Amino acid sequence: LPLSRALNSFCVIYFIIIFLLNIRKNDFLKKYLTNSLILVIILFVLYLTVSILWSEDKTKGMSVLKYYWQWIAIFGIALVVSLKPEKIKSVISAFIFGMLVSEILSYGMFFEIWHINGKGADEPSPYMMHIDYSVFLAFTAMILLNRLFSHNYSRKEKILIAIFFITVAGNLFINKGRTGQLSFLVAIFISFFLHYRVSLKNFIIVSLFAIFIFSIAYNVSNHFKMRVNAGIVDIQKVLEGQYNTSWGLRVAQYFIAKDLVQKNLLCGTGIGGRDASVKELFEKNDYTFLENTKNFLASNHSHNQYLQIIIENGLIGFILMLLLLYNLFKLRIKDSELNELKVIFVTIYMVAFIAEPLWLKQFTNVLFILFTGLFIGASLSKNMGNEKEFYLNKKEKNEI
Repeated sequence: LPLSRALNSFCVIYFIIIFLLNIRKNDFLKKYLTNSLILVIILFVLYLTVSILWSEDKTKGMSVLKYYWQWIAIFGIALVVSLKPEKIKSVISAFIFGMLVSEILSYGMFFEIWHINGKGADEPSPYMMHIDYSVFLAFTAMILLNRLFSHNYSRKEKILIAIFFITVAGNLFINKGRTGQLSFLVAIFISFFLHYRVSLKNFIIVSLFAIFIFSIAYNVSNHFKMRVNAGIVDIQKVLEGQYNTSWGLRVAQYFIAKDLVQKNLLCGTGIGGRDASVKELFEKNDYTFLENTKNFLASNHSHNQYLQIIIENGLIGFILMLLLLYNLFKLRIKDSELNELKVIFVTIYMVAFIAEPLWLKQFTNVLFILFTGLFIGASLSKNMGNEKEFYLNKKEKNEI
């Protein structure tokens, strides 16, 4: 998953075919439609597809829809996992191993041992944009940190997990992706309180732990220090009315979103219709933005998944999106560790959505497809007559 765009596409197509070939067998379709999350996913994608009818840019709408149509692969993955839930540990292990390989490549770039796709120490993200890679690193770090918080692993195992966690967290902070760093910060608190009761004492403990990690990162990583300082400068410029910065452009998105949503509250501009509507808006309102700021806002996505949905798909699409995330969060999974991972996964995406439309980017969209499919498959396994435990004993569980 983190190493190849081509294989990402191949695997999505493969699981779509798996689903289509088996959809009529063994009452799978009937059992799928009893799952509220699956129903919401279907309704969400169908509504986005229908919204192209009132979009001013149907070509752009079709290019956006391809990401959501790929979600059919979720059902293919869920189908396989529901029949063979023991495969889950292999998938998670394979994902972690893929991230280990990408880490080796990333550190090699950082220390100028090699360059990949023309990138080196300034942006040590091997095969994807640094924002997307930061989400991958944040999620991987949280898989490991959650195991450190867990009581299911021995002291020796936790030593090895801790070493790997340090390298992943370090990689997160030598990269420039503040999106993943913010998601990681929030997820630390969520993961901690999945294992320990909520109290003032525990809140202070986890806060000090988070401060410790981010303080070390600030003092050791020049990249992280520069990005934090740049963020502070961006905020100061926004307060002065200047929006031609990384954070400033994101703030400016809210100004135009407000007017676009008021104009198309219920159904939105239609999928792919945002850019044309922004250009039309600028013809009537100046907003005191610089010309290059307006050009950027009119030719790029909203840099926010929530804004993107509510602008293009209105209140209906936004409610369906929230229902999807809620049902994923509430999905019942028998295995406690996988259930914790589900909560962490949803948390990371919900936070990262504030800064980036992850569903409109190949790597982060396929990451969502993979793990959503795993979670649904794990939940469905008991409903499909497969009562086999995901992890037969503690020893097998620890092998993950």
